[in-house]
Amino acid sequence: MQKSFFFFFIIILVFSCNIRKPQQMNHITYLNKVNEIDSIYRMNNDTVTAVEMYQKLFKIYPPHNSYLIEEYQNYIKLSDKYHFDFGGKESLYKLIPLVAPNWKYNRMDKGFFALYKKYGIDSIEVENKVAEWQKGLNKRLIDSFSIAFFRNEEFRTPIYNSKLQNLNDAKNAKLLIWTFKNYGFPSLQRIGLLGNNDIFMPMGNLLNHMADEEQYQYFKEKILKYVKTGECVPIDYAALIDKRAYSEGRECDYGTFNDLSISDSIRVNKNRRKIGMPSLKHSRKIHNDYFKH
Repeated sequence: MQKSFFFFFIIILVFSCNIRKPQQMNHITYLNKVNEIDSIYRMNNDTVTAVEMYQKLFKIYPPHNSYLIEEYQNYIKLSDKYHFDFGGKESLYKLIPLVAPNWKYNRMDKGFFALYKKYGIDSIEVENKVAEWQKGLNKRLIDSFSIAFFRNEEFRTPIYNSKLQNLNDAKNAKLLIWTFKNYGFPSLQRIGLLGNNDIFMPMGNLLNHMADEEQYQYFKEKILKYVKTGECVPIDYAALIDKRAYSEGRECDYGTFNDLSISDSIRVNKNRRKIGMPSLKHSRKIHNDYFKH
């Protein structure tokens, strides 16, 4: 009897792990769920349903703030407004690392610290948590990418020198490949957004310049894997692919260059969904909402 119970327990455990494994491995599944919920909130103006769906989502997936959507941050703010139980202090602590990379640039409204204070967390504690997060970043990579982002723009402005800039881009391509092999993707949670001397380090900008490198095919395949793990923002990957297509005279796959010139929006929206991006219409709404303030 005991043996039968033991084997039954093992089977259930393995079965449950197999169910959860794809969700944990492929971040694109999560992103598409977020896009669905955000559409209900943003396009259908159904806030309560969206909050209820987010509540279920974050019981399965760890919190994340997607590009411009900032779903976990919005979930907490809306939950508080509509008196949903979002987890109080524990959930607010989880939010801090997600907003920490953008701390100097993040458009924190006046209600942000007021919300933390409401749940017994003062601004000094928040600042200390951000400082702790910064200490956990990879100093070696920050040093390397501070140089890389200087090289990234060194001969592009104010006067473009193609020969010297091409040499710099080639050096950055080698750095990226070395980083992928030794550390993984240089994400916000690994190197932050500000490097040495406060140099701005938006990874999408650097990746975009890899479209013309001889290692493009390697980047195309490798970075997609980091989109699936959640380390690379889908739009950064899409812009890399679209820039290559544009330079070769082909129509873009994801519509990140000029979505007004797209001949087949159904095809583009299917491609966007495959990497976890919202549809063209939804994306325009997200962009307009984010930058209208």
